[in-house]
Amino acid sequence: MQSAAIEIRDAEFFYGSTRAVVVPGLEIAKNRITAFIGPSGCGKSTVLRAINRMNDLVPGARVTGEIRFNGHDLYGPDIDPVEVRRRIGMVFQKPNPFPKSIYDNVAYGPRLLGIRDKARLDTIVESSLRDAALWDEVKNDLKKSGTRFRAGSSSGCASPAPSLSSQRSS
Repeated sequence: MQSAAIEIRDAEFFYGSTRAVVVPGLEIAKNRITAFIGPSGCGKSTVLRAINRMNDLVPGARVTGEIRFNGHDLYGPDIDPVEVRRRIGMVFQKPNPFPKSIYDNVAYGPRLLGIRDKARLDTIVESSLRDAALWDEVKNDLKKSGTRFRAGSSSGCASPAPSLSSQRSS
């Protein structure tokens, strides 16, 4: 019998005082591809963002109940949410930016890898946006919020999801 990589128990997901989603129980198996399928607005992205702690960056968003990854409580006091985001990748149908600037959304990954040099980050951001055919569209708006940006792109990105047992302190 295969154990679960992700377990959700008695979870409720809120935006302010509005309860958006209730998940009484859910297990996602290890080493399997899992898709959340449902109509628009049913809470698929809310649950996914809660699993990889992206909702921590959304003002007023909160989670009750229990979400575990490989046995670790993802909302435990000893868990670094940035490390969770490094280890649990998600693929969304449409862009799902952090509530940060366009520049900071693109620079997020390189910064996680320790790149701090502004000139190097500038080069990476421009190159990445050129490769995505977005540079001409956004080059004058890099300081604007990524959540307001509505490019024609529908691409997503993912990262591997190893265990949380080897957390790196920053």
